[in-house]
Amino acid sequence: MDELDSILAAGRQLSSAKAMLDLLRQVLEDIDMLASEAGRILVLIADPALPGEEGRAALARYQRNFQEILSLLAASRHVSQLLMSNAEDGNPGMLRSLDLLERIASRLPRPPADSAAARAMLPDLSAFTLAVLEARDSFAADRGAIEAQLSLNLEQLDDQQATLGALEDTDLLKEAARLQALQIRQQLAGHAIGLGALVPRCLLDLRSV
Repeated sequence: MDELDSILAAGRQLSSAKAMLDLLRQVLEDIDMLASEAGRILVLIADPALPGEEGRAALARYQRNFQEILSLLAASRHVSQLLMSNAEDGNPGMLRSLDLLERIASRLPRPPADSAAARAMLPDLSAFTLAVLEARDSFAADRGAIEAQLSLNLEQLDDQQATLGALEDTDLLKEAARLQALQIRQQLAGHAIGLGALVPRCLLDLRSV
């Protein structure tokens, strides 16, 4: 039965990692839109001919945009850490995702002091946007790998059920073994469904920050 418990633990960890990646991909899509808007605002600020009042208004918009991106990143890191805390063991992929999120946050250009600073920041903002898109694609690839691992996890569970079914012990023992395997499958399904429902709620909370 130890192997069945191991399959259950692995399945829970994979489901947590998948939920985390789903959340981060959605957050990065939001950040990509915010970064695109920030780029348009920065171009305005970089124009030395922009009247002072309009320049101040544009700078205020950039500052709000900047804070919104930071808030999204900070809140998504917090939720990701909560998901990681529910995993039995530290998942290297989840840790790598959090590290990537930290590096993205560090590349976000701060609000410029003047038009010259805004012009100098334009390449930095482009680099930030590129990093966001690369991270989103990386998370999508990681999610695909986790889906494959989850499928393998269920195949292992099926193999265990077949092995247990071939035991020559009493019918009662075989039925107990089959029941445990079924319960594990149900637990994995319930865990995945629960995390799947959690992600949309988390996104709503993050977007209302």
